[in-house]
Amino acid sequence: MNLYDDFQPDIATLLAAQDARLPAPDPEARSGDGLGRLGAFLSVARLYALGALVTSGLHRRLVYANLRLDWLREFQEYWSGELGCRPIQPFEFYHLAGVYRQRLQTVHFESLSNPELASDDRHLEAWRDPRTVHYLFNHTYRLALAPLRAHPYVRWIPRGGRIAEYGCGAAPILTSLARHYRHLQLRLVGLDIPHLLFHHARWKFRHDRFVTMLPVLPGNDAPLPGAYDTIFCLEVLEHLPRPIPVLQHFHRALRPGGHLVFDYIRSDAVGFDTASALRDRLPALQFVLDHFDIVHGRVTTDGSHVEPAVARKR
Repeated sequence: MNLYDDFQPDIATLLAAQDARLPAPDPEARSGDGLGRLGAFLSVARLYALGALVTSGLHRRLVYANLRLDWLREFQEYWSGELGCRPIQPFEFYHLAGVYRQRLQTVHFESLSNPELASDDRHLEAWRDPRTVHYLFNHTYRLALAPLRAHPYVRWIPRGGRIAEYGCGAAPILTSLARHYRHLQLRLVGLDIPHLLFHHARWKFRHDRFVTMLPVLPGNDAPLPGAYDTIFCLEVLEHLPRPIPVLQHFHRALRPGGHLVFDYIRSDAVGFDTASALRDRLPALQFVLDHFDIVHGRVTTDGSHVEPAVARKR
């Protein structure tokens, strides 16, 4: 196997091996366990320091200039240590991102663009296609540039709350909360279909007992156990085979007054966007309007894009 510019992972084998190594999460563990007062103070101090760098634009400039490479060191550990691929240097990361990007642009799955051919097994098979390796590079770099992805929504995350990121992929929201908001004493849950980004996310949280990662198995539109204060579903609904049952599940899983943070891209059902998500887009949005109050952003059924919005359960 070419473990450099033509890595074609066997996702099922990788996940099975990971299952055998990962410790069991603790659903009752909280992000602040063991911090103490000093640890909580330092968590807040580091958050404000990073926030100042991000707000000023200096953080991005440091990443662009390869003067801040903590994100790359973590990626190298995963790419080489966990996946067994050839070690890479910073310039090779950007080169490989371009190589795998070109392959991703050839993606077309008739089972996603034609509802008559759709099935959950084919949906999972599409997301396990080797060309999706690009997403590993893409999402790593996006998070490197914007490490505080959860910050705009912190006001809707209660201290001590239980938070879920559905369709988490590389888990940008959970990563932000787990690394920079530990003082909030959160319990975190991430869910996605078992593909490469899910494998990567589980690896990132392998030492965090307060993060529970759950696979969304074929046919299961209601995988969230228990009740939640906030559910994130960003860049996800346009990919789902059945968005309406999933939104109904969110409504049941949220506590009274809980919040759903979501968006819904108006796509043409190409690439990994499904024809069924396009077909059900307007009734899905109408369900949100009928069962939630929109407290941030704008949600309409006129066919326009729905940018990230926050909806409170009635």
